[in-house]
Amino acid sequence: MEKEREAYLIAYFAIKGKELSAATSQVAAKLGEALTRKGIKFDQFAIVPVETYPTEAANFEFVAKEEKENRARPELVGKYSGMKDVKDLFLVVPNWYDSLPMGVFTFLDEYDFSGKRIVPVVLHSGDGPDHVVAELRKYLHKCWIMPAVEVESASVPDSCEDKINAAIEEMLEESKSKY
Repeated sequence: MEKEREAYLIAYFAIKGKELSAATSQVAAKLGEALTRKGIKFDQFAIVPVETYPTEAANFEFVAKEEKENRARPELVGKYSGMKDVKDLFLVVPNWYDSLPMGVFTFLDEYDFSGKRIVPVVLHSGDGPDHVVAELRKYLHKCWIMPAVEVESASVPDSCEDKINAAIEEMLEESKSKY
């Protein structure tokens, strides 16, 4: 009897009216293209807060930092209905002030990630993925957080293809060794 294929999900953070959303969705699209080339079926889900963030940089920073300080959980536009079947998750997120956007925490709060494998794909402007990965490992201690795919926001999507392919290969190799 053939083993059932593991389910893959690409979840990416996106907001209305901000250039950053274009970058995360571009990276998610590159991930999807790479998985498709390997013959891997997957779902995609956009983590979108209901509220619109300010477009002016200073106001945007104020709101994002205030959310972080208050540990806010912004309401999201929708929920992903197939999470119980997901084994491997590519989580495409920006590094917002050495943290995840609080809307991503809303997403993480809504599901049980026990036993799942997560590849954080972290977009940043020079501050790296380390704080975001550490935060994920602390917050989701019952799942496996793989090494981050680091994408500098200024070079999206050009710089991410090789890194994405390497992360997919590592995930597939790990899957082979599990069985």
